[in-house]
Amino acid sequence: MDESAPAISIGKITKLFDYIFFLRPILHPPVWTIVILGFFRVPTANANSNLIYLLLLSSTAASWAYIVNQISDIESDRINHKLHFLPRGLISLKAAYIMAGLALIITVVGALLMAPIIGILFTIGLIFGYIYSGKPFYGKNHPIISALSNGIAHGILPFLAGYIAAGGSWQAGAVFSLPYFFAVAAVFIGTTIPDIPGDLKSGKITLGVALGVRVSTFIMTFYLAIALLLSLMVKDTFLIVVAGVSLPFYIAAIIVPTERRILIAIKLSILLLSVAACIEFWPYALILIGLFVITRFYYRKRFGAVYPSLT
Repeated sequence: MDESAPAISIGKITKLFDYIFFLRPILHPPVWTIVILGFFRVPTANANSNLIYLLLLSSTAASWAYIVNQISDIESDRINHKLHFLPRGLISLKAAYIMAGLALIITVVGALLMAPIIGILFTIGLIFGYIYSGKPFYGKNHPIISALSNGIAHGILPFLAGYIAAGGSWQAGAVFSLPYFFAVAAVFIGTTIPDIPGDLKSGKITLGVALGVRVSTFIMTFYLAIALLLSLMVKDTFLIVVAGVSLPFYIAAIIVPTERRILIAIKLSILLLSVAACIEFWPYALILIGLFVITRFYYRKRFGAVYPSLT
């Protein structure tokens, strides 16, 4: 071994992982899941380079959206003791802006190179992402805009992109994507509820804050019921099963709207959708397991936190 060669310090390795997890990779799978389900909704679809390329683009788009979100949420994240990267200075604001810019360029250029219509879909998704988190819109503080932007950007658009990439028409894909708008919006509404105390302190008017726990829980359940109805109409077997199994847990959360019941309901629906995507594309299961283990290890060593959690 060459003793004169510079050693890679533990600090540099830790910093590298800080940058990686600042992109929130553990939150990318919900988008990947919808892309995969959209792709394999085309009867003739076979896993190919288009799918892998589209999943990578989905990650760069998601990374951009989560960076913008963290930049605008520094104060509320500090109060909620969440996402320590910017509040604790682990990642500088300058670095965050540079990373966001790179993710934006890669996403738009990469999507346009794949196909003009894919470029249009990703651009629309990025616009909705900015409306949700960026100045002067701050759509996250508007109940209707926040649910609408999430349902479109994380439900309709990724499903439609996957469907088109597999050779399907955009017209048919648009129809088949409708149940996913409501399914994703239902989960989004549920995620706003646990953050109500911190959001109130920081002045954020999320859907959970505006409507309260009980009304928000009712609306997320109503949205999932619509998703189930629409999935029956378009004969989406996977979503029929997922929504049908999850709905009783959502109803239980209405009866006793505790944070634990709400989290179990939305996590169950996310998990079941992920399983459906794994059935369609088995390597996805290995990706999910690996990402879960690595993320769990990182957060435990870096912050002493048990994250992510299935319960």
